[in-house]
Amino acid sequence: MRIREQDFFHGAALTRIVEHQSFKALNKADERYGHYLINADTRIFVKYRSNEESPWQFNFTATELEGIREDLVAGARVFLCLVCGETTICALDSEEITTLLDINSTVQQRISVEVRQVRGSMWLSGSLGNLDRSIPHNAFPNKLFQSL
Repeated sequence: MRIREQDFFHGAALTRIVEHQSFKALNKADERYGHYLINADTRIFVKYRSNEESPWQFNFTATELEGIREDLVAGARVFLCLVCGETTICALDSEEITTLLDINSTVQQRISVEVRQVRGSMWLSGSLGNLDRSIPHNAFPNKLFQSL
């Protein structure tokens, strides 16, 4: 089987996760590509953009939004892991996800990740508006393992 481009980018995120000191287990959450279960209590959706320059635009189909919504409604800890080329990985928690995306939408939604200056933090905007704070590059993967 050929190695696809998405496998490399998803692998970048998954490698950082499995190397974290709190990591115990990685499983597929369901049949969706990019939907994983970490340590039996955290669900992640991994998406990537291969372009090297900021901003990175991530589109979410109605089907992808449905998957996120199902996990949130079930009470799962949910994160989006957005792989931004070979530059950085941005992790969004459920509060940040619902600030940026209308997870009940039946039409495509979007998130833009922008690094405004060299080594600057990430600024995010989405279909519903802007995140009111930046996200540091070193938040991933620690954010996935922090206690509630």
